[in-house]
Amino acid sequence: MRLSQIGLSLLAIQLACLGCASTPSGPRSHAVVQINNMNVAPNVAKVSGPKNSVVWNNWSSSVATVNFPASIASAFVCDELRPLFVLNGDRVESAQALGDNESLSTPCALKPGTYTYEVWLSPSRMGRENPQLKVKGQIQVTD
Repeated sequence: MRLSQIGLSLLAIQLACLGCASTPSGPRSHAVVQINNMNVAPNVAKVSGPKNSVVWNNWSSSVATVNFPASIASAFVCDELRPLFVLNGDRVESAQALGDNESLSTPCALKPGTYTYEVWLSPSRMGRENPQLKVKGQIQVTD
């Protein structure tokens, strides 16, 4: 496992533990979304607060990329989306997350709103632009 993979995996575990400590009825400042072979869980990630974040943990057997419409770029509170996300034409796309528990996280907090995304699942790194499956998800951010 590369050092960045280990760090992201540890971040995902820490964020999951932080979520356990908060009240279960409302949005949390951090959410972990599990990517499986056929879906994402939860389908709607609810977060709140000025330091919100979402982590996608790829448990599928595929290579996964998270794709947002390009309009989301202005919804992030930071100016730079790199190193894990980049503006590419009509979408903001993530770096590839290989299967077997590699993680991705939002580059910074999102402004309040509702944001849709797709996780593209490909059998290999070379199939990034032609995924086998596109799974939809949503992020809801409140104050």
